[in-house]
Amino acid sequence: MNKILTSGCALLLIASLAGCSALTQKKTVNTTQTNSETRTTTQKQKIPAVDKVLFGEWTALTVGDQTVTGDERPYVIFDTTSTNPYLVKVYANNGCNTLNGSVVITPGGEMKKTATFPTTMRLCPNAPYELGVNMALETVSTYKMEKIGDDYELSMYNPEGYKLMTLGKSGISFLNGAWTVTKVGNETIKEDVGMQLVIDIPEEKIHGNGGCNVINGKIFIDPSKKNSIQFTNLITTMMYCPNLQLEQALLVALEQVETAVTENNGKTATLKDASGKPIISLKRLNLK
Repeated sequence: MNKILTSGCALLLIASLAGCSALTQKKTVNTTQTNSETRTTTQKQKIPAVDKVLFGEWTALTVGDQTVTGDERPYVIFDTTSTNPYLVKVYANNGCNTLNGSVVITPGGEMKKTATFPTTMRLCPNAPYELGVNMALETVSTYKMEKIGDDYELSMYNPEGYKLMTLGKSGISFLNGAWTVTKVGNETIKEDVGMQLVIDIPEEKIHGNGGCNVINGKIFIDPSKKNSIQFTNLITTMMYCPNLQLEQALLVALEQVETAVTENNGKTATLKDASGKPIISLKRLNLK
């Protein structure tokens, strides 16, 4: 929802690519898994109480005792334009209505509203998290922020220590930028094949070249899964070229991607399928 400027490297690579036409089969995504099934038990690291990680958009994982599921989930945005690090503007959606206000945050883990959060007044037939989100913003007293793998969790508590809401924020932004594909499955891809991808996390889009044809598609990040990234609605041109079998293997692998990890200080990355098996290896391109 919040977008940042796309990196210059994406524009340079895309400018060299032609249009696209043929539509591949849309990938279906299951977003109804529970936290206990999808959130891994990796080591948690404490984050400083007032940190730039706080700013930006967070998706609700739990509201009260409810695990949040579905595509249209409540979210909270801590405004990046806030000039006072302790007084932060807040925008939120409770699954039906939008709210806005501000909170005071301290390095000691305190978070309190400055006034009642005004809200729109739509009537929604199905908004199971609406009251819980409203209560969380109105009664929050303290919070705790943790890093789990490359992702983050923010828990909000009332004065009695009851967990009002848990929010998640993806750390998959390490994939943002231009990459050359070095391996698909067990097949090593030579650099002169020209198999390259531009992954645009803020715009939720993927562009690239499979070594012959232009590839375009969309990105979906499942907030219920750690290190989640999925490529959907992939479309490609239909030229016939040598190494076409490698390109087809890349397209099949892209549709199977579920998660990603980064290595070598962000210089390389690995895309994995639902079982955690590496299926695509990437090396970052430093385009000027």
